[in-house]
Amino acid sequence: MKKYEIRQNGDNEMIIAFYFNKKSLIIPSLIWVSFLILIISITTPEKFLDVLFSLILFLLFFGYLLFEDYFEWYKHKYHILSIRNEDFYINNVFHCKLYKLQSINIMYLNTRHSNGWMLYLDVFPISSNDYIIKKRLKEKEAHEIAEKISIFLDRNVKVES
Repeated sequence: MKKYEIRQNGDNEMIIAFYFNKKSLIIPSLIWVSFLILIISITTPEKFLDVLFSLILFLLFFGYLLFEDYFEWYKHKYHILSIRNEDFYINNVFHCKLYKLQSINIMYLNTRHSNGWMLYLDVFPISSNDYIIKKRLKEKEAHEIAEKISIFLDRNVKVES
């Protein structure tokens, strides 16, 4: 199964869509629901109100950890990159002037909750205007996508260590 699709509409628009394997949500959903049922069945009705707040916080945190891949995909699932009159737009929202776009960067993330390759657009000057295309990519996918974007935007690919 293909994990992404890149289409180019003329010289001024590129669409990047990432796909998600919904079958991968079955096991986390079963774990989350069974854990919820286990906690509710163990807790007596008298103590249930005492632990309700802690239970809600724990289940929200546990749910986030189990469904983190889905949340990351949902945040970065679709991008429309377009160039209009030397302005650069992402998802039809002005992002920056095209000359400020420095490079397409690939960086390896090795954090507590996410590891893999991150692909983002570097904007000059150093600011919070950098745009993340996708996190948790495999190295080969990150390089393939970066090359296609670099050809479209006429910018270099920079691999950070």
